[in-house]
Amino acid sequence: ETPIKLYIMAYEELKEFLFYPSAILLLFIFAYYDDDYTKVQGLSNNSNSTPSPPRKAPLLRRIRSIIPQKLRPLSLPWYEDGLEFSCTGCSKCCQVDGDVWLAPEEVTNIVEYLNLKDRDDTSPDTDTDAGNGVGNVNVNGIGTFRKKYARAEITPSNGDRSKSWLNLKRTDEGSCIFLDPTSGACGIYDVRPIQCSTYPFWPSLLESPDAWDEEYVLPDDVSIEEEGSNDERHWSAELGGCEGIGKRSPISIGEIIDTVALVEEDKLKDVDLEQMYREQRDAVIVQREEIQAKRKQAKKHWDRFPVDEIKRSTW
Repeated sequence: ETPIKLYIMAYEELKEFLFYPSAILLLFIFAYYDDDYTKVQGLSNNSNSTPSPPRKAPLLRRIRSIIPQKLRPLSLPWYEDGLEFSCTGCSKCCQVDGDVWLAPEEVTNIVEYLNLKDRDDTSPDTDTDAGNGVGNVNVNGIGTFRKKYARAEITPSNGDRSKSWLNLKRTDEGSCIFLDPTSGACGIYDVRPIQCSTYPFWPSLLESPDAWDEEYVLPDDVSIEEEGSNDERHWSAELGGCEGIGKRSPISIGEIIDTVALVEEDKLKDVDLEQMYREQRDAVIVQREEIQAKRKQAKKHWDRFPVDEIKRSTW
């Protein structure tokens, strides 16, 4: 209701002026606000109740839905209806030939999570930068982290190493230092870097449907010939890619048949194919609100990174 009221109030103030430039300006402003709007579908407090029908989209969102994609950001994002994604746990994103940079607060979070302590007086519990006005900076545990897990460091011009960005080491095999080679699990999953937790919903991959599709790769056990397309590829350390990304194609009849085949014979008469289709599709659809939140988090993190030449060549 709020954006609609604001729009009406602004229109009343501006209607004496040129209408179209004013309307376009307002749409730019409210498009930014509207992208954070969350559609309420919800359940009542009764756990046995059925979901209520989706709330009708606000007027502004309905207006934006008819604006062509080429007029972004006035139009709705191309992923308005969500994107197909489900992590397969393959851990290949942890083995890409690239860099993972940690912001200062991420380093602190990981140090606390691992309960790291600097082992002796020779480890840099404190870093001193006399002459720059920084003095002794308490980095208890960060010295150990820096030695054990970091391969590069970007320090602010004032020399305050507590504000440094650190680049994670990689193993001899090329994977992240925190990837367990046996289980394929992340050793710091609960506090993993933003660069990791927001993938694949990075701004660069959400720029267009083509950019999203280009990140898709076939699982290793599916041959390119079997898929029948020259556009398909498998994951590689150099090019990366994600096999958990869907290509926004509809659920196939074959997939539904395979699912029905698992149903016991005496229960087949009760199978609702339409409901089964919806459940199978929705199980892997990430909603726009979550996509938008991760995209903004990734962009904010990327914008903070201090060296343009590095960040434009990584993620």
